[in-house]
Amino acid sequence: MGRYQHLREIAILPCLPAGLSVEDQYLTKTAPSFDLQFAEPNAALAATLSFINISKKRFIDLVIERRGINLRSSKPQGSGTGPWRYRGEYAAAWRSLIVPHDPKRPQLLTDDQLVEVMENASYGGVLAIAGYVDTDFCLPREMPAVTVTGRFQVGIIAYIWGSGHTVTFDGSLTVDMTSGQIGDAPGCAYDEGCDFVVDYFRFRTLSRATLVRGERFRAEPRSAMALAA
Repeated sequence: MGRYQHLREIAILPCLPAGLSVEDQYLTKTAPSFDLQFAEPNAALAATLSFINISKKRFIDLVIERRGINLRSSKPQGSGTGPWRYRGEYAAAWRSLIVPHDPKRPQLLTDDQLVEVMENASYGGVLAIAGYVDTDFCLPREMPAVTVTGRFQVGIIAYIWGSGHTVTFDGSLTVDMTSGQIGDAPGCAYDEGCDFVVDYFRFRTLSRATLVRGERFRAEPRSAMALAA
């Protein structure tokens, strides 16, 4: 539990279906380190992009803009060599990957925030919303959605290693939990490795909620999300 003996770390994992562990379905890499162009086009990535509400086209365009690589092309690209080479063998999987997207709704993370998170979450992991609650807090049961308030972390966390990268959300966030799960940090606690100031890793309230059908999240920030300390 570390230095905050009166607190426990909670993980909200909106893209990890009930019954699966963080080792069963996660964002994995095609090179020694996770990054935009090295994200494997698997079910976890499709679910993550869909939840954040970034279309496959926008993500592929973003990789072209930031890395100069077209994920849909099987031709050699970029300057990386050896284990860092572009993996053209994944091009067909990128072309067939289905990412549901609603152009009428906002993104949970901006393009810049997504780039920052993905290029710094070296081991990949799962989309997570993380923060502390009091040790004796009792999580509500059977939540179709959950609303959390406070100043907490949103990003990609590898609970297998206790690593990842996140940005700070300050405000109220309601999250659809019909395809996700919530509970104590599953594995290595994220804050054990990151050592956050508690004011940037704290759910002030956590309660049962509902969302409009088809709505994945409702974000009401008090201030713009910023890089986590």
